[in-house]
Amino acid sequence: MQRRNQKLTVISVVLLALLAPAAVYCSMLFFPAGKSFYLPAVILIVLSILPFLIRFERRKLKTGEIVVIAVAVASAVAGRAVMSFLPQVKPTAAVVIGTATVFGPNVGFITGALSMLISNFIFGQGIFTPFQMLGMGLVGFFGGLIFCGKPYANNRLAVSLTGAALTFLVYGGVVDSCSVLTMATDSAGVGPILASGTVFNLLHALNTAILLFLLQKPLNDKLSRLRTKYGIFDDVKNGDIQP
Repeated sequence: MQRRNQKLTVISVVLLALLAPAAVYCSMLFFPAGKSFYLPAVILIVLSILPFLIRFERRKLKTGEIVVIAVAVASAVAGRAVMSFLPQVKPTAAVVIGTATVFGPNVGFITGALSMLISNFIFGQGIFTPFQMLGMGLVGFFGGLIFCGKPYANNRLAVSLTGAALTFLVYGGVVDSCSVLTMATDSAGVGPILASGTVFNLLHALNTAILLFLLQKPLNDKLSRLRTKYGIFDDVKNGDIQP
């Protein structure tokens, strides 16, 4: 059963990665300019919930678990809003990875995806919204997959370096693909667009690494205690929901 659950999650994430760009492309073809992001955003919300629902289909979700996800999302949104005056200095990825480290990849994914959707009601929605949701969701998913339930989850250096890599490669890569799709007129324009985003991605990765190095251990200890004391996601072991 555990292997089946793992396969279902992998399949759902692969489908998400394939269907999300397709939804964006189709909406750009058939919807008026400036309004085309609404449909893929809604589709991506539904798709982002699928991995979460698949893993929890055989269990009753506790009220405390819903509250934890809501608080994590609210913290990520508030952090992004408070630090908005500093370019690319955003604690969102650090909060998402910290949450995923304790509660697993599914919680990490939905926390990341919803954080970007909700915070963009402050910063403005656009065609980039689905890409940001997908990118930050995958950062949380892989962060939980790598660290949840592992003995090195409290290793600040390992978590901070991995978080920086995920922020730069996964989030930066997904969001930069939006820039390529919307700005490049031919293949010659791809390189300059990607190069222009490298500095921003490096800054984002650097501040994520610093925040994780400073906050990961106390955050991990507090969330782990919360999980143990109140039985929140107490069936998460080694990054997997036990049947």
